[in-house]
Amino acid sequence: MKNHSIFCRIRFCGFMVALLYAQSIIAQSDTTEIITKARQLERATTSEKSFPLDETEEMKRLPDSLVQVEITTIHYFVDTLTRIISTPDSVAMQREEIIYTDSSDTRGHYVQAYAGLGYGSLGYRFNNLQGSTTGGFVSGLLQAQYAYFFHPNWGVGAGLWFTNYTSTAHLRGDYTWSRQTDTDLEQNYDHTAHINRWNERQTIYNLGIPLSIQYRKMFDEKPVGIFASVGLAPSFSLGTSYRVLDGEINHSGYYPAWDLTLSELHEFGTKDYRNDPHSKGVIAVRPQIAIFADLGALLPMTKQIDLFLGGYFHCALNDANNSTKTPLGWRDETFTFMDEYKSSYALNETSASHPWEVGVKVGVHWHYIAPDKHNIIDYFDYFTRRDTTVETLSRLDTIYTTRIDTLTRRHIVEAAKKVEKFNKIYFALSSYELTHEVQQYLSSIVSILNDVPDAKISIDGHASAEGQVEFNEILAYNRAQAVAQYLIQHGLDEERVIVLGHGSLIPNDENVNHELPLDRRVEVKVVMNQSQIQK
Repeated sequence: MKNHSIFCRIRFCGFMVALLYAQSIIAQSDTTEIITKARQLERATTSEKSFPLDETEEMKRLPDSLVQVEITTIHYFVDTLTRIISTPDSVAMQREEIIYTDSSDTRGHYVQAYAGLGYGSLGYRFNNLQGSTTGGFVSGLLQAQYAYFFHPNWGVGAGLWFTNYTSTAHLRGDYTWSRQTDTDLEQNYDHTAHINRWNERQTIYNLGIPLSIQYRKMFDEKPVGIFASVGLAPSFSLGTSYRVLDGEINHSGYYPAWDLTLSELHEFGTKDYRNDPHSKGVIAVRPQIAIFADLGALLPMTKQIDLFLGGYFHCALNDANNSTKTPLGWRDETFTFMDEYKSSYALNETSASHPWEVGVKVGVHWHYIAPDKHNIIDYFDYFTRRDTTVETLSRLDTIYTTRIDTLTRRHIVEAAKKVEKFNKIYFALSSYELTHEVQQYLSSIVSILNDVPDAKISIDGHASAEGQVEFNEILAYNRAQAVAQYLIQHGLDEERVIVLGHGSLIPNDENVNHELPLDRRVEVKVVMNQSQIQK
């Protein structure tokens, strides 16, 4: 019995040993199978090829589209872990930028030229000459000047004018010289001169230097404007003249002792003074200070030239007469007691002379507009480089590594660079109107944008820092909307256009001098289509 019990125990132990050995054999075969399969899968996965980042001949044969490829490689490694590190980098580049001159800005330099026709006078009259009168005559005007407008409506000017002031004198009446001696030495007779007719003309040829304050205003809704100027003009005589046009005088003598009046004798009678040596000569004048004013209409002819039609007025503030005043007389061999005649302008009875002129004139205003600026701008194109690193861990794990390669269609990049070269469009203050130059540029890039139907077009509007925030936000959006509508009307698909208004929040990144006109802009950019990124 005892021996049977020992035998049973020995059998049980042998059975357990056999069972444990069988399980170890099975476990070893399962482990071998897992490792074998892992090595086969590792060889399979590591033998796959992903697209390289460099452009190869195989890549050049790919369809010309913007794609994003995700390649997942499954690694079965012991004690390995992969991670992706993004490293920022940049490359130096250049581009040409054109800053278009705002031709609607009326400030700046002007050249003004005029020709006029008017009526003028030396501005004097006769006192107590028995009905003698003065009048004016036709005058001409040539004027040229420079003006600088420091404000859209206000400016200052300086220049030269050439004009003439002309008067006519008409002498009338009887003039008596008492207690004179005749040619027979008869004393104390009264000599009387009766002017049958006497017409005379005096002229000053004048050079003026007008210094003016000017005002101009163009009306937006009408092709017309107004122009006015006032100022002072120092002026100088370039020459003077007088001429008796028609002069006939009847001379007679009254002798009180005989109570007799004699005429038609050799020393008395009618004399024609038109050919007398003193019937023409020069008059004496001094420099003047004149006040003047211009007023008229401006008619735009081109973006640089305006036509002026209006009137003008000049008047000297000081007395221009510099003659030595004498009584009326015509000295000659017969009448030596009279004074030498030097025109009616030099008579004692002549009042102060203030030459004046009024008339109409026509002219042109030429506005200097600076040419567009071409700037070469250096900038850095920033990008992100993605690197994969491997770290060793003290563990058994399965790591999934994902690499993302972006293949960009070459002519999308080329189109984006063409658009980026002139992607900034500038506007006038508080305006979202597209100028002719901007419309030409937008028309030129429509075909470029239509060649890349898979790309979105971002149109971002901006405003400068003047004005209220709400107004700038609306103005910036309206500028972007104006550019978008023009592109859509000329063939660009509306669904590809993104319109954004940023107000004055984002200054121009190239505006290093903080010039406000450079912030009034719209930027046109080519961006990737989001739907393709997720394919």
